[in-house]
Amino acid sequence: MRNLFSLFVTTLLLGATSSLAAPVEDGKVYVGREGEEVAVVPLTPRSSKKFLLRVKGTGSDLDGKVLPYVLKDWSSSSTEQHNYTTQWHGRGYTVLHMRNSHYELYVPGRSKEIDVSFDEKRTKALESDEVYEQHQKQQADGTLEKLMAFDRKGEMARHDKDYAESLLEANNACGTSVAANIDWASVTDEQLKDLSISSFCEAPLKSMVELCKVSTIAKQTFKARVKQVSCRFADSPAPKLDADRVIWTTSRDASNQQEAATKFFKTNL
Repeated sequence: MRNLFSLFVTTLLLGATSSLAAPVEDGKVYVGREGEEVAVVPLTPRSSKKFLLRVKGTGSDLDGKVLPYVLKDWSSSSTEQHNYTTQWHGRGYTVLHMRNSHYELYVPGRSKEIDVSFDEKRTKALESDEVYEQHQKQQADGTLEKLMAFDRKGEMARHDKDYAESLLEANNACGTSVAANIDWASVTDEQLKDLSISSFCEAPLKSMVELCKVSTIAKQTFKARVKQVSCRFADSPAPKLDADRVIWTTSRDASNQQEAATKFFKTNL
């Protein structure tokens, strides 16, 4: 019995020590109209501008995850502004944005920001140590590494899906059955992180839609002359027509892509 008591006391002390040793300060909780919630917990020292954020109730992959964030201050003499930024699938991602005391929450899968405001009751109930322990657990079991690491296959699949939707729209508008693909071997990891690849590649497809909407001749021309569209990246734009295949070569610095595609079609078809 005495040994059991000693073990119990030791466990309590270790637990208390662990809790006291957690490098966090009291956090704050911000809540949205539909119950969305983000807890913001500062890490010590405060001068490091490092935080833990835990999101709940958004229906996104971010729910329940306690990722590390850096506070980036963009304030000026006339505006108070800062972002809480983390790594999400290999790229910088702002989850919480503040401008003049107005807070907006951003989560994957939701295109519109979520307005959130300070909640005093939930802030008082927040256990910063608990948030820190959850972060440690997710860090140890690999959950956070998986979310923060660059997922090339996942990114490619997302852009292929968007590209396929644009292709379907072009084929419906022109009455064609054009096949199309993105030449992923020509796209670097850095380009995939920094650029909207599908947007760069969609230019000729969107041009097809616009031309076919206003011209029967354009529809007939695309049906007869274009069977494939391939998009690739290079140092500079260089589109060309190879038999019935449009090779849309674009680049990071390319501008006015749809206009360029329309001009290319009118010149080469």
